[in-house]
Amino acid sequence: MTLLLLMGALWESPRVPAGASAPTGLAGMQASDCGSCHQEIYKEWQVSIHAHAWTDMQFQKELNKDPDVAWLCMNCHTPAADQQPERTVATGDVRNPERSVNPSYSQSWQQEGVTCMSCHWGQGGAIRGPYGDTSAPHPVQHDPGLRDSQVCMGCHQAVAQVEDTLVCAFNTGVEWQESGSDQSCQSCHMPKVERPLVPGGPVREVRQHLFLGSGIPKNSIEPGEEDYYAQLKPAIDVDLQLPERAASGTLVRGTLSLHNARADHYVPSGDPERYLLARVQVRDAQGALLTQSTARMGQRWVWWPKAERLADNRIAPDERRELPLSFAMPLGAATVSVLVEHYRMSPENAEYHALEGYPIKTEIAAFSQSIGPTR
Repeated sequence: MTLLLLMGALWESPRVPAGASAPTGLAGMQASDCGSCHQEIYKEWQVSIHAHAWTDMQFQKELNKDPDVAWLCMNCHTPAADQQPERTVATGDVRNPERSVNPSYSQSWQQEGVTCMSCHWGQGGAIRGPYGDTSAPHPVQHDPGLRDSQVCMGCHQAVAQVEDTLVCAFNTGVEWQESGSDQSCQSCHMPKVERPLVPGGPVREVRQHLFLGSGIPKNSIEPGEEDYYAQLKPAIDVDLQLPERAASGTLVRGTLSLHNARADHYVPSGDPERYLLARVQVRDAQGALLTQSTARMGQRWVWWPKAERLADNRIAPDERRELPLSFAMPLGAATVSVLVEHYRMSPENAEYHALEGYPIKTEIAAFSQSIGPTR
């Protein structure tokens, strides 16, 4: 089965069937039940984008635009059937699936979004584990596939145009495949750490469950979460090449370099509204602005009357994007300031969706470099 077909399978049904019982040895199916033992993993997951997949303000705004088709989105954002108030069965008409009330719906579980069971629920009341070498109070089903990128692609590879204006355009899986990388999604997004799997257990290889993506939180960073975000290194390295000195009145030429050094997919990836914005300002010795420029790297779409991608200048894996700059050297010194930010959406779109206070960007790099006069 190709990556492009996997999304359709998720539209058909959730990952955890309705009415599924908690595995023997677990009090329930929610992340807090798993977190009673897997405490460090639970703390990391609570910070993650996955944990906010349902409560995310942007998602809720998008979901309520067209409630008839909301069920298509829920099988990725709340992948367990009992996280959903309705049971739906696909009929071939996305606006008219078979719908029935879900008697085992759990609102508290729905709030958890992409939760532990989204990936670890196994057949026969077992918990799927990637290593299969643990002694646990619940049955463990060894599944090395949890270490493979395919487990992520069901949601992170979603390219479909269901109607003229109903589009899912997450192409990260194909981007990763085309890069030829031998690294899995987990290599970057779930880095290996040495620590006990549970308190008091032996120190061993486990993986982090932070899933911070681009580092733009889904809500304000809470006290105690700063250290988790500080661990995330941006995929893009930013460098500015300028002469150390220049004579007054001469044309100074330089280059702002953006290198996709750590992502085996395009940057930005995922939601087509994401983009990078690089700003450069040049000031004289007195602080007066001499010139400024901006460069935007992302996709451009038109959404009405038919969704269509018009342009795409994102940065490919290992690509080094060179942005030239030039200015006339003033008397005395000049200072060149650089700011590169990753935007989840434009400020205009955030205002349109009434997302006041919603974090829409993160800083990738901010620095200044001075040029002195020729001696």
